[in-house]
Parts: sequence; C-alpha cells; structure tokens
Amino acid sequence: MIRRDCAYFVDRHLRTVPVHRALIRAAEAALFAGVDLPRPLLDVGCGDGHFGAMVRAEPIDAGIDLNPGEVAQADRQGIYRGVAVASGAALPFPDEAFASVMSNCVLEHIPPLDETLGEISRVLRPGGAFVTSVPSPNFARFLLGATVPRALGLPAAGEAYGRWFNRISRHYHTDSLDVWQARLAAVGLDLVRWRGYLSQQAMWLFDLSHYYGAPTLLSKRLFGRWVLWPDKVRYWPPERWLAKRLVRYGEEDPGAEAAYLFLVCKKRAANGSQPSAVSHQQGAGTTTVDTPRANGQAES
Repeated sequence: MIRRDCAYFVDRHLRTVPVHRALIRAAEAALFAGVDLPRPLLDVGCGDGHFGAMVRAEPIDAGIDLNPGEVAQADRQGIYRGVAVASGAALPFPDEAFASVMSNCVLEHIPPLDETLGEISRVLRPGGAFVTSVPSPNFARFLLGATVPRALGLPAAGEAYGRWFNRISRHYHTDSLDVWQARLAAVGLDLVRWRGYLSQQAMWLFDLSHYYGAPTLLSKRLFGRWVLWPDKVRYWPPERWLAKRLVRYGEEDPGAEAAYLFLVCKKRAANGSQPSAVSHQQGAGTTTVDTPRANGQAES
C-alpha cells in the first residue's frame, strides 16, 4: 500500500535528490499515487525508475526510456517487470496492450510529440487511463529570475531568462490546458480531470534551490549519490524548514495559476461516444477512471 500524503513524499525525496527536484517530484508523486491505474500499466519515460518506485506498490508491467544508462538502473531496481530502450514515437508493444499508461514530466521534452501521443493511444485499450504531468506557460514566467527583472521594469530580461531556463531544461512544449486538451483529443484521448500544481511562490523557491543544491552536483559526480546525509532532513534546521515549505507548496492548489498541469485522460471508446465534462480535481483524494481490467489482475 502506497501512502498518498505530500509530507511522506517530501521526506523520501529530500533523502535522495536535490531540493529543486524534491519540490516538483513530491507534488507529482502525491498526485500520481492518488490515481487508480489498473494493470497492465506502461510507464513512458521511466528514467531510472525512482519515480515509479515511489508511486506504485507493485511492479509496473513495462517501462521505456531513450537513455540506456537510466533504463539499466530501472532494471536493477526491480520495479518494472520489463524495461526497454525505446522511443515514445515507436513503442515496441502491440495495439491495446495496456489498461493504463503513465508519463511523468516527459512529454514536454519530446520533439515528435504528436507521434508519441498517437503511439500511447494505440497501445492503450478503449476506456483505458492515460495520466501525465506537463509544465504550463506559467513555468518560465513564474521563475524568480524572470519575476525580478519584470518588477524592475526590465520585462525583456525576464523573458530572456525564462527562454534560457526552458532551453537548458529541454522544454519543447509548455502549453496551456486548452492546447493540451485539443492535442490529446486529436488522438482519441479525452481529458476528464486536471489539476494545477506549484504556485508562483513555489517556483521562486524552485529557482533559488538550484543554487542552494549546487553541492549535490559534485557529490553525484564523485560518489554517485545526490545526497550524502539523508537524515539531514530531520536534524539540519535549513532542511527542516525546507521540508515544511515543500509540503505547503505541494499541497496547495493554485488552479489555472500554476506552473504545471496534472492531466487524467481516458481513451475514447471505439463507438466514438462523447466525452464527459472535464473537471478540476479538488484536493488529493483518490482519482478513479473507469478502465478495463485484465482478468484476475489486481490494482497496484
């Protein structure tokens, strides 16, 4: 059984990854862990398996990623029944092979986005759930390095900082909810629920924490670990303060004024029935999408 509270995920992430990554991933983990995703389940862009291990109680049926080193790490973790080096634009699975697909903060990094979404729809069964998270147009605008120049009457400098940050983050798509809804609907994936996460204040901390966490780059290079003292989140006052702040930012719901979007979709049935109205997810309770289950398969 996976816990779903943000405080739990903040504590776990601060023990293993830098603060800026913990801020985003803890908020996402609480959202993903709260969705009922029937198996078989595919993780598109599984990376090293760290996130999948956080949010699923049982092994995920399949994961794919373009990075061979990260796929090897995911394989060693044992959280996936099978992992493969593959492109999202050419998934190595038959049609309708999965009851659910998840993809956490991956789609914004993929230039052939329409092909990837088409492939996700192809391998998903009618009525199956697709759950993803993506940055919104607010991502660059909310960064502290973009906010301060605007406040000083230098909007061009703020925009330049935002473009630079998106470029180094390899963000090809930071689109609005309406754009994502239309893009998903074009491949038969109907948006049924969404939630914004991380406010402007949260993104100020996100931006600053890159500099606070700079030493973790060195420890990762020298020792293969981001965090050398995991218990600092309990005993080091700055980390304890940060943990409380991360929980606050992860739990708040900024609605449309958010840097990121969490999207829950359902694959349109073969008869082309009209999708139900899209709802804004309130709170952090469990989200259920009526999805087809394979015989005898339990929910993870």
